[in-house]
Amino acid sequence: MKLKTESLWTITLLALSFSLAGCGGGVDDQPELGQVKGTVTMDGSPLAGVSVTFSPDSGRPATGKTDVAGTYELIYIRNTPGCKLGHNTVMISNSGEEDEMEMEGDDAVMPTTTEENEIPAKYNSKTTLEADVQPGENTFNFDLKKK
Repeated sequence: MKLKTESLWTITLLALSFSLAGCGGGVDDQPELGQVKGTVTMDGSPLAGVSVTFSPDSGRPATGKTDVAGTYELIYIRNTPGCKLGHNTVMISNSGEEDEMEMEGDDAVMPTTTEENEIPAKYNSKTTLEADVQPGENTFNFDLKKK
């Protein structure tokens, strides 16, 4: 009977270790990210409190908000800094009430703005801005022009 008890414990411990190895897989599901920061200005003056959104060709966007000096740092999801690598379309707009960072998964889409914006459409709803995010540190500064 002692042999059966030891075998049962061994099997139980092995099963427990395999089940624990499968837990916590959220990090492995995340794509490789590049760290992105920069400054946004309008005709040379810092733009404070605007949203900067980088949308990759596929997958979820990363967003940041400028401070009083016009600097931003992108957040991929919750407290994870960064942006998906590769080509990104960049949208700069007045911050909306909705918090884009609460969206999860690759189904998240680039936020749209419906309110009148002092930032020209070529930088937000009809953006012409693009960035190619590389591994490591990336700095993308945007000097927007009112006209």
